[in-house]
Amino acid sequence: MEARASRKRSAIDLIIIFIFLNSLGFPGNYTRVFGEWLGTVVDYCAFLLMIAVMFMTSANNVMDVVVLDLRRKYMSIYLLVVVLFVSSMLVSVSPSKQIITCVRFSVTVLFTLWLCNQFSLQSVLERVYYAQIIFVALTLVFVLIFPAYVYRESAAYAGDFVGLYSAKNGAGTELAFGVMVQVVLLRMYAQQKAPVSRLFIIFLGLQTVLLFLTHNTGSLFCLMVPVVYLLQLQPKWGVSGRLPLGWMYVVGSVGFLIFALTIIPLFEPLLNAIGKDATLTGRVPLWEAALELIMGNNTITGYGYAMFWRDEAAVDLLHSAFDEYSFMASQTSGAHNVIVEMLLNSGVLGVGVFFLTTLDSLKRIQELQENRYLWCSAFILFFMVYGLTERAFSTHEFMTMFLFFALGTACCREDDQPAEFQHQA
Repeated sequence: MEARASRKRSAIDLIIIFIFLNSLGFPGNYTRVFGEWLGTVVDYCAFLLMIAVMFMTSANNVMDVVVLDLRRKYMSIYLLVVVLFVSSMLVSVSPSKQIITCVRFSVTVLFTLWLCNQFSLQSVLERVYYAQIIFVALTLVFVLIFPAYVYRESAAYAGDFVGLYSAKNGAGTELAFGVMVQVVLLRMYAQQKAPVSRLFIIFLGLQTVLLFLTHNTGSLFCLMVPVVYLLQLQPKWGVSGRLPLGWMYVVGSVGFLIFALTIIPLFEPLLNAIGKDATLTGRVPLWEAALELIMGNNTITGYGYAMFWRDEAAVDLLHSAFDEYSFMASQTSGAHNVIVEMLLNSGVLGVGVFFLTTLDSLKRIQELQENRYLWCSAFILFFMVYGLTERAFSTHEFMTMFLFFALGTACCREDDQPAEFQHQA
C-alpha cells in the first residue's frame, strides 16, 4: 500500500513539473524546428494533465471523485473567473475560440488553487526550481544544436540571447522569474538553517549570466525590486513593516499609467535633449489610443478575455489612430501594460473585479506565515513592475499561473496547508 502511494506521489510530482515546464515556455523555439504540432501537443497535454491530477487527488476511488472543490476563502478569485468567462462569452466575435481560451484559463486558476490546498508552499517552489533546471537545460541543448535560432539577426537586436523565446523580453522575464524563485527559496532555507547544495548556487549563477546575455534591462529591474526588498529591506522591517501589497499593486499600477499619460509628456523636450524617449518606446501613444478606443467601444466588457488582438475589426480600429505607414499602425504584440491590456479584453468590469480580487486576497497580509509572505511579496512586486510596460494575462503561461498561485497563497491561514516538506535542494 505504501509503495503504491509512493508511486502515485512520484507520478503527481512529475506531472506538476511537466505542467510548470510548459508554463515557463517549453517547447518554445523547438516548434520552429519540429513544427507547430509539437507546441499544440505539449500545451494540450499539460492542460489535460491539470484536470487529471486534480481528479487523482480528490478521492481514493472513482465513485468519490469531486469534480469541483470550491472553498470560501477563494471566493473573490472564483468571482473573477466567472465574470471574465461570462462577460467574454457575451461579447466575443469568435465564441468557439473564446470558450477554449476561457476554459483553459479557468482550469489554470483552479490548478493553482489546488496546489495551494495540496502542497506546502516550499514544496511547490522547489518543483518550480526543478522545472526551471529542465527548462534551462533544454535551452542550452537548443543553443548547441540549433544556434541559428538563438540570437536575433536584426541589427537593432544583434547579440540578444532569446533561448526558447522569440524575443529578449520573454527570455529575460522567464530567467528573472527563475532567479526570483531561487532567492525566495534561499530565504526559506536560511530561516530553517538548512544547507544549500552546490548545484543550487551554480544554477543561480548560470541563470543570472543568461539573464544578462538577453540585454533586457526591464527584466533586470523587475528582478532587482523584489530581490532588494527580500534581502535588504524585509529582514529589517519585520512583520510590522510588511507592505500593503494589495493597495500597493492597485495604486502603483493605476498611478504609473496616469503619470505616464499626463506628467511624462510635459518633460518631452527635456527628455529628448538628453536622449531619452518620452513615449517609452511608443507605449504612451499606444496607451492613449487604446484607452480612447475602449472608452468609446465595449467599455464595460471589452472584447473578450485574451481576444482583442484576435478580433480583426477591433485591431483595425486601434490601428486607425496612427499614421498608415507607421509601425504602430501594424503592430499586434499587445498593449504593453497589464491594465490597458485587460481593459481591451475585459473592460471596466473585468479590471474592477480584478482589483477587488487582488485587494480581497491580500487584505490579511499581516497575518500571513513568514514563508507565504516572502513568496507573495516577491511575486506581487515582480508582477507589478513587469505589468507597467508589458502584458501578462494569458491562459496558462507562468505570469498568469503564478499570479493566481500568489493570490491563493495569500488567502491561506496557518492551518490551511500541510506542514512544509523537508529541504530537498
